[in-house]
Amino acid sequence: MGQHHQRGLEANLVLNLRKHQLKMLSIVNAIIDGAPTRKILIYAVPGAGKSAIPLIAGKLISHGMVDKICWICPRTALQDQAERNFLDLGFRDILGHQLTIRTSTNDIDPCRGLDGFVTTYQALSVSKNSAVLDDFKARRYILIIDENHHAEESSLWHKILNPLVDHAKYLILMTGTLERGNDSRIAFVDYANSRPIMTDTVETKVIQYYRVDALRERAILPIEFTLFDGSVEWEKDGERKEGTLSRRIDDAGQALFTALNTEFADNLLERGLSHWVAYKANNPRSKLLVVTANYDHAKRHVKKLKSIGLRAKIATSHESAQALKNIREFKLGDLEALVAICIPYEGIDVPPLTHVILLTRIRSTPWIHQCISRAVRVDPQAGPYETQKAYIFAPDDFLFRQVVERIKSEQLAVIQAAKEGAGGVGNGGGGIREDVIPLGSELTGERSVYLGGRAMSNYPAFLEPPSVVESGLHEKISMHVRDFCYKNFYNDKRINSEIKLAFGGKARGHMTTGELEAVLVHVQRVYPLEGRTEVDGVSKTRGPGRRPSPAEDIRNPEQLAFLFGDGSPIGPLW
Repeated sequence: MGQHHQRGLEANLVLNLRKHQLKMLSIVNAIIDGAPTRKILIYAVPGAGKSAIPLIAGKLISHGMVDKICWICPRTALQDQAERNFLDLGFRDILGHQLTIRTSTNDIDPCRGLDGFVTTYQALSVSKNSAVLDDFKARRYILIIDENHHAEESSLWHKILNPLVDHAKYLILMTGTLERGNDSRIAFVDYANSRPIMTDTVETKVIQYYRVDALRERAILPIEFTLFDGSVEWEKDGERKEGTLSRRIDDAGQALFTALNTEFADNLLERGLSHWVAYKANNPRSKLLVVTANYDHAKRHVKKLKSIGLRAKIATSHESAQALKNIREFKLGDLEALVAICIPYEGIDVPPLTHVILLTRIRSTPWIHQCISRAVRVDPQAGPYETQKAYIFAPDDFLFRQVVERIKSEQLAVIQAAKEGAGGVGNGGGGIREDVIPLGSELTGERSVYLGGRAMSNYPAFLEPPSVVESGLHEKISMHVRDFCYKNFYNDKRINSEIKLAFGGKARGHMTTGELEAVLVHVQRVYPLEGRTEVDGVSKTRGPGRRPSPAEDIRNPEQLAFLFGDGSPIGPLW
């Protein structure tokens, strides 16, 4: 029966996995059978499904080849996505796994009894302890460096990651781009003639999954660009310049800066917004992303969106708490539109997102690829694949046309096979132009560029990520303690000290989910909000009355040391 089940599972995988995912499964199976592979380098076009790779790698845990998974990503938003991927019911059905990982930010015992953890480059770079490296030394780890192009060779991140790479049993590098904006080398990638070596060796296996592959397998959506041209006029060093945006080459960055800081940007937003509103009438799930250059622009654009009754918010920084909250609401809630300031990169994976309006000066090819790829994800709930498409609205400047041309060339074979028309004319700068004085602009025309072409799962992810569960337990415990202290005139430090003593002196911040659940049960039983305390040796329920003096309320250090039995300090309470 077990063999029949295994054969059925493998057949299910072949039917559901994509080309690069199947190759990953083949490599993992070969490792289980004794292959000497230690390093796997994966290039997959953004939006095509790299998120399944760590789940497939987890098969090594099930076969006793490794103990834990460490997934390192470039942004906090990706941590939440990583946790949810492991809990996705569709992936669990297809891959037959039961693994779970948690978000960790330099925590002691980062896995907390689970199968691994996900952290960020930034967290590791500011770590004041060696918890992660110590765990790598104590256990056999699969190290997954997501979007590894962020780690430049010889950079701080390279130096921080290097000890983890040395101690990992297996290393998996995943990226949606094989180049950096400054053309420098990527850490942990071998080069020849200034280009990454993308061929297999005895210990290294390479997986490549291009746009043409993804379109053939219907893993991503075809793209339709609507590019807007206009007349622009500006002043630089006392000299007036003017012309048509699409025809400016040597000073394309200045022309673009002018267009985005004058009425051209508002007109482009209006055109893209009108198209989205009309599209949304037939696809109510559709969402809109507007990418802008600075906070003043973002406030103006979000005001426009709200003026027509849309639920819209701003994401100002991918590391700010409010931005993360807004991004999460955009991904999982009913937020219809998000106005982002240069941050819609990896991590904003929202299948209902269909429209992107680009009002930013950034013209780095890797960045533009990542940005427009936010809209190419197939939405299983939006109808047949043939009815879906990604819509990109952007200025028709020379620098952006190069990016469009590069994308077009990558999928030309699919376009020709489908007999779809395409047009366009990738790479450039267009940075901040404080010395350029925009004088005016006018939107004068638009043109469309169609770049044409299996959703992984129709399952919603009903399971809550471990970090959400942990956070909820911490909050419930804290609220119960505060309520008990308020009703009974205790200082919460006293009650928290008693709770910590009851659990062997372990701080709640170091506890597993199971331990936190036990603490919650304990505080609800020992410190009831209604009725009287029935447990000896703890602060009693006393109800209304005078507030005790500090001497009565807080046990002195000698008493606490006596309770611990060894005279040691109690450390943090939570």
